Amino acid sequence: MMGRYDDITADELRSALVRYARLVLRRETEGTLLDSLPDLMQFLGELRQMVFAYEVRGTRRCEVKAGAAEEASVPDPALLESLRVVEEALERAKELQEELERGLLADDSEDG
Repeated sequence: MMGRYDDITADELRSALVRYARLVLRRETEGTLLDSLPDLMQFLGELRQMVFAYEVRGTRRCEVKAGAAEEASVPDPALLESLRVVEEALERAKELQEELERGLLADDSEDG
């Protein structure tokens, strides 16, 4: 299953981050920053999805390098951190899926 931002490029992500920063600064200048929180939070949610997709794709690109990084006497800390973040997110997704399935099974047994 492809995510919405799985094919995001570095330039697209950079552009979205700069747009968000400019939006925050503009709202602050206009005196509407706190009134804009719902819109800013929605935008921030989209940015989080973009960053995560970019990070996952970057980690996939680096998987070949991962063996080399782990074998090196001093592994690349950025690569290892990226791998940790992705593994953590995948584990959380798995736990959520299992929790949802348990909930659905419990609902089915109550209906039966």
